Amino acid sequence: MLRFEATQLILKHAGNRPIVANLGPTTDELWHAQHRDRNFYTYGNMGLCSSLALGMAVSTSEQVISLDGDGSLLMNLGTIATIGREQPKNLIVVVWDNEMWDQTGHQQSHTALGTDLEQVAKSCGITHTATVIDLEELETVFRTALEGDGPWFIVAKTEQSEYMPVSPIEPEMTLYRFRNSFSS
Repeated sequence: MLRFEATQLILKHAGNRPIVANLGPTTDELWHAQHRDRNFYTYGNMGLCSSLALGMAVSTSEQVISLDGDGSLLMNLGTIATIGREQPKNLIVVVWDNEMWDQTGHQQSHTALGTDLEQVAKSCGITHTATVIDLEELETVFRTALEGDGPWFIVAKTEQSEYMPVSPIEPEMTLYRFRNSFSS
């Protein structure tokens, strides 16, 4: 499955829920799919997307969606353990797994060599997990996650694709827009 099409599918069902996007292509694709105040773009912080989403989830009653990458998540596996420890019922982590560190030169990630992130999540105490390989499976699992308690950890196997144009993101404005999208 292509990450951009999968991102469009997530947006189709996300409603007004806040979405935290991983750096680089994930952020660019989310911006091109639908720029909105509830998108938090994380340029320049490889490995922290799901950590930021976790912090948001424990700070609000709203359901929070993290669009992370396998390479970034592998750089901070402790976040999976912390999600398992904290058990935020309002967190959905979607991991775009193309089995490489795409942003740094297309090196194979550990998932290309046998690391199973869904099993890692299960071993950390996250009981709602799935690995999906196409849009239909992603839609079924994601809609189920939206309707129930989490945390959810969904590994979506994606294909390498062309990069989209870099989105015109200004970190300060992203934070300003995003903060103001929450009611006081």
